[in-house]
Amino acid sequence: MKKVLKDTCILSALMIICVFAVSVIWSGFTAEILLVFELFLLAFIISVTLFLTDEWTSLPIAADYIVKFFAVSGIVMLFGFIAGWFYPSNFWMVFIYVGAVFAAAYFLDSIKTKRDVEFINEQILSRQSRKTDDEK
Repeated sequence: MKKVLKDTCILSALMIICVFAVSVIWSGFTAEILLVFELFLLAFIISVTLFLTDEWTSLPIAADYIVKFFAVSGIVMLFGFIAGWFYPSNFWMVFIYVGAVFAAAYFLDSIKTKRDVEFINEQILSRQSRKTDDEK
């Protein structure tokens, strides 16, 4: 199921990019098309930042999420000001948007982590039972 969801997201992104690229060639940039490309660029910048954060830091999970939350919030705020998504008077909206995405990401990450722990525990139990069977 995980692979299906991942493949669906990748395929959807490619479809959106291709359809919008043809639309840009055909009729130029509209506000909607520009927004989608801005979101793809923002997602790329955030992904690179999160990758580098993972490579350069080794923080406990809570501290890691806090650092990433403020780093992503800063990027979204800067990008949003440049792109004209919001004004300095409503910068607080960044924390709401980023917070909602982080809450969903944390939920999905906790499910994945729980499954990984269960899988590792099953592997350990399986090896232990094989050892005891071999000793008999």
